[in-house]
Amino acid sequence: MKATGFSRVSKDLIIKQVEKELKSQPIFFVTQHSTVSASSMDKLRAKLRKSNAKYLVVKNRLGKKAFEKANLKEIAGSFTGACGITFTAGDPIGPCKILVDFAKENTAFKIQTGYLNGQMVSSDQIKALASLPSREVLLARVVGGIQAPISGFVQVLAGTLRKMVTVLDAIAKQKGN
Repeated sequence: MKATGFSRVSKDLIIKQVEKELKSQPIFFVTQHSTVSASSMDKLRAKLRKSNAKYLVVKNRLGKKAFEKANLKEIAGSFTGACGITFTAGDPIGPCKILVDFAKENTAFKIQTGYLNGQMVSSDQIKALASLPSREVLLARVVGGIQAPISGFVQVLAGTLRKMVTVLDAIAKQKGN
């Protein structure tokens, strides 16, 4: 009798933990990992930790309940088979790349769906996100794009000054003779 009560309590704790993560982490991805080995899953978790993300394995029924309690019923239907959730609060590109690369290496690993900016995203959209450069690269490109016209303008001004110095030098040599 006590084991059943403990089981219910532990299930409630799991549901509350997942619900808390869903509310505190604005970005997450639901995956399916039916026959992926435990060592491969450990490697995935380690890679995700380096990218400021974490991976939780959740029983379907408990995951569905947690999603329903977090008002994410449309995603609750994604829980079929052995499922896991990747949570991240930072840049979603890194975890997307890790998940897509892992899915390429492990055919039993499938990306079901995701949640970004308050919207559900498909696995194809997640794959498209994974193909984008990282946030740092995009910011560098923007800064380079902003900097290019300014440095071009400086080059033009410097060229004009060089020509003026050359003309003044020629005049000075001519008068010096």
